[in-house]
Amino acid sequence: MKLTKYPFALALLALLQALPAQAHYLWIEPVDGAAHLCFGEYQEGLREKAGGRLDSIAMPEAQTNDGKRAAVAVQRKADHFAMQAAAGAPLIAQEITMKVKDLRKNNIGIVKPMYYTRFAAADAEGTSPLALDIQPLGKGRVRVSLHGKPLAKAKLTAFAPNQWLREYETDASGEAAVETPWPGLYVLEVAYVELDKGEYQGDAYEGIRHVGTLSFVH
Repeated sequence: MKLTKYPFALALLALLQALPAQAHYLWIEPVDGAAHLCFGEYQEGLREKAGGRLDSIAMPEAQTNDGKRAAVAVQRKADHFAMQAAAGAPLIAQEITMKVKDLRKNNIGIVKPMYYTRFAAADAEGTSPLALDIQPLGKGRVRVSLHGKPLAKAKLTAFAPNQWLREYETDASGEAAVETPWPGLYVLEVAYVELDKGEYQGDAYEGIRHVGTLSFVH
């Protein structure tokens, strides 16, 4: 991606990164011995349903994240995608087929949405197949990366099981220390817009909106 040198584009980028992180995203959670891929807002208890906005997630791809990266089948249910993996198994998933969206009313522009999610563990070799990723480093630290490179000054939001939330900013290495004061499922979320014009399925876009999460049980 090449950023234009024009001042208005730089101002737009600053505005996009200043927007609040709270919006829809994908996350993985263990439920009754299985793994669910959900779309909505964990902190609001919102899980979109089939026949509604869940249908915008058309072709999610999932893999094990134990170093082998074996494909994981997903099946659409009433308010989630059932994943054929044991609860607690390290997993990654993404939805990169969503149509271009006009989000100018939200001051985001016309963008190609891309969603990514990780559950539990980092890749054994330390690399990631996800364009935007939040990888756990241990001892409460995580690293945010974009296209494999650390993403500095990224706005990272942590959602606790009791709806408590806290915002963080990554350092020059793309890292942040996250607090987990209560037991249960945590979801960390980050969003980033690349000013990278293109076309998808015949529709032009002004940027790519990456939204990534990391979920884990503390």
